[in-house]
Amino acid sequence: MIRYEVRKGSSPYQRYYCRAVSTGNNAVLMTSETYHAKADAIYVANLMKGGSAGATVVDLT
Repeated sequence: MIRYEVRKGSSPYQRYYCRAVSTGNNAVLMTSETYHAKADAIYVANLMKGGSAGATVVDLT
């Protein structure tokens, strides 16, 4: 299974990003670019999720 996380970045200008993480071994499979708005990072996480019925989007900000 894969979980999609929305995380807070360290830059004050591009504050949010999302990443895909394997639930089995917590390996980071993919990281997006950074976004100024949290809503943009959530939108991208949902796009990456696509048709994955069992995947979840987790807000870790």
